Amino acid sequence: MHLPSVSIYFVFSAGSALVPILALPALTRLMSPQDYGLFALFSVIAMFVGNLFRLELNVALKREFAERPEGIAPYLGTAFTFSTLSLVPWLLLVLAAMPFVDRIYGIPLSWVLLSVLLAYFRSQTINLHHLWQIGNRALPYGVWGLVAAIGNVGLAVVLLVLWRADWQARAWAEWIVALAAFALTLVLLRRDYGLRWQLDGRLLRRMLTLSLPLLPSSLLGYVFMVSDRVAIAQFSTAHELGLYSLALQLAAAVGLVFGAVLPAWESWLFTRLGPIDTRASRLLLQRLGLLTLGSAALVIVLPWLLGLILPLLTDRSFAGAQAYLLPCLLSAACAGLFGLACPILVYMRRTRSIAAINGVMLAFNLPALMVCVPAWGPAGAAYGPALTFGLGTLAVLGLMLKYRLP
Repeated sequence: MHLPSVSIYFVFSAGSALVPILALPALTRLMSPQDYGLFALFSVIAMFVGNLFRLELNVALKREFAERPEGIAPYLGTAFTFSTLSLVPWLLLVLAAMPFVDRIYGIPLSWVLLSVLLAYFRSQTINLHHLWQIGNRALPYGVWGLVAAIGNVGLAVVLLVLWRADWQARAWAEWIVALAAFALTLVLLRRDYGLRWQLDGRLLRRMLTLSLPLLPSSLLGYVFMVSDRVAIAQFSTAHELGLYSLALQLAAAVGLVFGAVLPAWESWLFTRLGPIDTRASRLLLQRLGLLTLGSAALVIVLPWLLGLILPLLTDRSFAGAQAYLLPCLLSAACAGLFGLACPILVYMRRTRSIAAINGVMLAFNLPALMVCVPAWGPAGAAYGPALTFGLGTLAVLGLMLKYRLP
C-alpha cells in the first residue's frame, strides 16, 4: 500500500472523527438523549435512501477509472445524467407515499423527501471522492472530509443555539453542507475529469452490470449497520438508543484505522497489485492478518481509555453509554475488516458473490438480534453483527482463494 497516503488519511480521519467528539460537551447539553436517538434514526433513513438512489454506480465508476483513467469522462457524464434524471421519479414516489404514512419511527416523511435530495447531492460528491481515492489523491480527500465534519457540527451547534430545533437542527446542518459540497463537486468534476451532460446507453449498461449485483449487497450492508439500532428501537426506549448511539460514535475511534487504510488499500489493490493469483492472495492474507491483530489490540485498550474521557465530554445523563463501548468497538472492528475484504471480489468482478454472501449473513444476523437484544439489551445488539461480519470476512477470503488465478 501507499504508506505516506495511509498517514495522510489517518491524520485527516482522526481530525474528522475528533470534531464531533470535541463538540459533545455542547451537543449533549443542547440535545437530549431522545434527540440523539431521533437524529440517529434520521441518519439511518438518509443512508438507506442514499444506497437505493446511487445503485452503486460509484463503485462501477471506480472500477472503470482504474482501467481507463484517461477515458473516464463518458462514464462519469453518463452516471451523472442518469442520477439527475432519476431524481424526479424518486421525489414523486415519496410524495405519493406521504398521505399513507405519517411518520417513520418518529421521523416526518417531509424529512424523508429531503433525504432524497440529500442522497442526490451526496452521490456526486462520493463519485468525486472515489476518483480521488483510486488516483491516490489523499490530501484533497482528507481536507474535504475534515472541512465537511467541521461544517456539519459547527452549523448544527449554531442552529441549536439560535433556533432550538431539537434533532432537526443537526439534520438541517447535514443538508445545507451537502448542498454546498454538491456545488463545489460539479465544478471540480468538470474541471478535472471532463464532466458533461451525456447519456450513453452502452456505457450505462456496462456500469449497471457491475453495480446492480452490489445493490442488494449494499442494502444488506445497510441492514447490518442499522439493524442493531432498529432492534433497540423496537425492544427498548429512545433514551437507551441515544446512549447506544453515543457509544457507537465513540467506537468510531477504531474505525480511524480502517478509515485511513481503506482508501489506500483500494488504490493499491485496483492499480498496483495486479491479477489475483497465488502470490497476490498470500500477500492479501498477510496484510489482513496484521490489520486484524492491530484492531484486536484497539478493541482491548480503547474501552478503558474512552471510559476515562467519557465524563469529561458528556453530560451526566449520558453516563450509561460506557456499558456499550466494548461491544460497539468489537462490532466496528469486524465490520471494518469485512469492508477491506469485499473490494477484493469487486476487483475480480465477482460482485454477485458479494450479494450471495450478504444474503447468508442477513439470514444469520436477524435471528441473532432477536435472541441477543431481549436477553442482553443494547449491548447484545452489537455482538450479533460482530460475529456476522467475522463470518462474512472468512467467506470472502474463501471465495478469493477459489477464484484466484493459478
